[in-house]
Amino acid sequence: MCKYLIRKKLSVSLIPIGVLAGLILAGCATTAPTAKFAERISPESTIRAGDTAKAVVDAAQGVQISDSEKARLTNVIERKIAAKENLNIASGPARAYEVDVRLIRYEKGSAFARALSAGLGQIHIAGEAKVYFLPARIKIGEFSVEKTFAWGGIYGATTSMETVEQSFAEGIAAAVTGQAESDQKHPSNKPSGDTATGASR
Repeated sequence: MCKYLIRKKLSVSLIPIGVLAGLILAGCATTAPTAKFAERISPESTIRAGDTAKAVVDAAQGVQISDSEKARLTNVIERKIAAKENLNIASGPARAYEVDVRLIRYEKGSAFARALSAGLGQIHIAGEAKVYFLPARIKIGEFSVEKTFAWGGIYGATTSMETVEQSFAEGIAAAVTGQAESDQKHPSNKPSGDTATGASR
């Protein structure tokens, strides 16, 4: 869907192709945001194959989110982590982690408004995450993740918070497993041998 929209935009825009394509992809609902670390997780502490990770989702005062929505997001985060940890070779005995996510923004926006125009009725989800070793509960990392969706038209109207949650969770999973773009400089996280409107942050 995003690739199709890029082709449409490129056909009518004078903005340099590389710049425009990057902005559009960043704003797609399925594009994972990159974590901003306050305390970076060391390469040897990233979650790896065989490890287990429990997610805990809470919300700051004033953030409106139901218990069922918290449970849904918790499940999505745990599934995303489980999928990405298998990209890292196991190192020693299996370890247990807890990933605490405190939501500081959770706004579903308006599908009707998004249908009218890009930039209206935006979807926002942002959180601050802390990662702990269990059972000692030793903090090994801290970061924030933010995702904004502001596309308009049919794409904007048919995109829901559930879709945006998937990419938000993907950003968290990438951070705790060392798969985030900003972490690619750490070779030990890989097997050996081997905004414009709608922009996400």
